[in-house]
Amino acid sequence: MNTRPSTSPAFIGIDIGGTKTFGVTVNENGDLLDERRVPTPKGAAELIATASSIYFQLSENVVQMSPDRFEVQSLGIGIAGLVDIDGQLRRAPNLVEVDGLDMGPILETKLGVPVCIDNDVNCAALAELSDGVAASVKNSLLVTLGTGIGGALIVDGGIHRGAFGMAGEPGHMTVNPHGFLCACGKHGCWEAYASAAGLKNLAIERAQHGQLQEINDKVQGDLNKISSKDVTQAARRGDTQSLEVIDDFSYWIALGLTNCAALLDPELIIIGGGLVEEWDLLGDRIRASFDELLLASTQRNRIPIKPAENGEAAGAIGASLLGRQR
Repeated sequence: MNTRPSTSPAFIGIDIGGTKTFGVTVNENGDLLDERRVPTPKGAAELIATASSIYFQLSENVVQMSPDRFEVQSLGIGIAGLVDIDGQLRRAPNLVEVDGLDMGPILETKLGVPVCIDNDVNCAALAELSDGVAASVKNSLLVTLGTGIGGALIVDGGIHRGAFGMAGEPGHMTVNPHGFLCACGKHGCWEAYASAAGLKNLAIERAQHGQLQEINDKVQGDLNKISSKDVTQAARRGDTQSLEVIDDFSYWIALGLTNCAALLDPELIIIGGGLVEEWDLLGDRIRASFDELLLASTQRNRIPIKPAENGEAAGAIGASLLGRQR
């Protein structure tokens, strides 16, 4: 007699970042079934509406794909910001008007499934632990370079969340007390130098001193219109001054990584986030500066620095795992 259940579980994960919100559906084996991508909205009500909309689109579509097989059982959400141990978003420097949002209970009532909330990079780390570059190591650091900088600490094979759930925020280490203004309101955070916003800051600073003429011409003198993509694209075309900005940028990334390594002594450093798309441009430069800056780099075990294997989907896939674990 066939005892196979009429439905198999599916799990939805949503990664809410500073620029985009990315949702996925996975099956019980972690295989990606479907995905959705939209700009991240401004405001708490809009954020809840967007998460709900993505959930309904994904859940309806997975049933239409195979109505006799899949049933969505949970929603996990990773969000860019300080998320406490109970899943409440305490502070989100790169999101707008969402500080203090406790969206889990709201969405559970609205959607009718269990909902679990965590920091987006903790979720990405879950994906890399489950089926990624961190699967074979016990102690590692995941740093995401995107709109801002996020971090996750992997200790003894699990996510270390700290006493109150908010460990792993290296982007707001101060690397230059009198430096660039960060989105959090402080000056000189690592994020203000080593994220996409940081690359823009470094480019604007050079343009203000009469450099980066190619990019300046493109934005017609409006320096606020310079984007990180403008710099990487010009560097790939061989623009010497843009390549100098990339060198500076790689140094600042490496500086923060050496601070983290000095504190954590990880077996592995994993780099995720949107800037991983530029790894061929950044990777060797980061490695060289890291080896130069790290204390006793020639006397200690070499710390590999590798890009995340799950790419931009890591946070959403990890969020789906978070919901599944619950």
